[in-house]
Amino acid sequence: MIAKTIKGKTTVEIQQALGQCSEHHFSPTLAIIFLTNIENAEPLRSLFNKEGITIFGISTSQKFTEQGLEEDDIVVLLLDILPDNFQIVLSDYDKACSVYDAARQVGEVGVQDFKNPGFIISSADFRMSGEELIKGLTDAAGKETVIMGGVAGDPADFSGIIFTNDASSTRGILALVIDQDKVAINGLAVSGWKPVGTTKKITKSEGPWIFTIDNEPALNVIQRFLGKEVAADYKMSGLIPSDLGYPLQFERASGSILMRPLLLFNPAEKSIMVGGDVNEGESFRFSLPPDFDAIDTVVNSTITVKEDTMPDADAMIVFSCIGRLGSFGPMISTEIEGLAATWKKPMIGIFSLGEFGKLDEHRCEFHGTTVSWVALKERN
Repeated sequence: MIAKTIKGKTTVEIQQALGQCSEHHFSPTLAIIFLTNIENAEPLRSLFNKEGITIFGISTSQKFTEQGLEEDDIVVLLLDILPDNFQIVLSDYDKACSVYDAARQVGEVGVQDFKNPGFIISSADFRMSGEELIKGLTDAAGKETVIMGGVAGDPADFSGIIFTNDASSTRGILALVIDQDKVAINGLAVSGWKPVGTTKKITKSEGPWIFTIDNEPALNVIQRFLGKEVAADYKMSGLIPSDLGYPLQFERASGSILMRPLLLFNPAEKSIMVGGDVNEGESFRFSLPPDFDAIDTVVNSTITVKEDTMPDADAMIVFSCIGRLGSFGPMISTEIEGLAATWKKPMIGIFSLGEFGKLDEHRCEFHGTTVSWVALKERN
């Protein structure tokens, strides 16, 4: 399988780049499209439809390729993967169809088309339950199903779209379903943040909202660690900025750490909202601000997979939490360069509003402040 990244400020520039590809006898069948200006989605759909290329499209505030952070509005990873080896599914959810039901429909399509499907996914609504999405997919396709991806959208107002050739959605699930018997998928969800402080317990919660920690108002506990200025500075909006760099670390029974970033707080109820559902009785620790060790952890995870199971890859797709961009600042380029250097093949990535992926060899979960990366390799 051959892969190539192209980019442009407009659809016209993307059309010109596609023309140059055909001059080099490269005939892609699949386009992974990441864009910032949502208005570009419709003309891109028209362009790729005329070219007979299938679309997996996501809007995002920031994106990157193997060449680093990209300022152009549109970046595209082109693949000449055999059409029989993949399927695109877009499933909307609303009051009549829950996130779970929509995800289950996606999973059912996957197992109907392929004996061993793998899923690269995105959703366009950061308020949806990532846990319910995963449950729906795995109930249909199996608990050990490979699921990697990230949530589309702009953190400024949480707006975003997902789109393919004949449809787009602001409340749906988009999946690139791949036949793993024909194309190998390998990836992990990795954070690298170091824990600090004593273990604390969630004593009252509902969904992603935490009301008490160790039987104390949750906001009081957070302020004691982060400082009272958190509530003071953002009292009007109730928004905790995504670049604080202090996500909560929840330890699973397996020993793996699940990251939950702080998103919102309610001063009246003294509650906090984190990036994902939490259960009463779960324990967590705070995180230290990230350093180069966090970057090394992410990059080393790709090197380990390369050395152990996937010596070569055809392409790489990365979903990195938008909180990492705010926390690392210019250092994020080091992480991008490290990821690109492992296989030295075309790579495309976004900064997402939540990530899907497996921790070590365990089942997929929904994460925050994490890098969910996936490498693809066509089987001989």
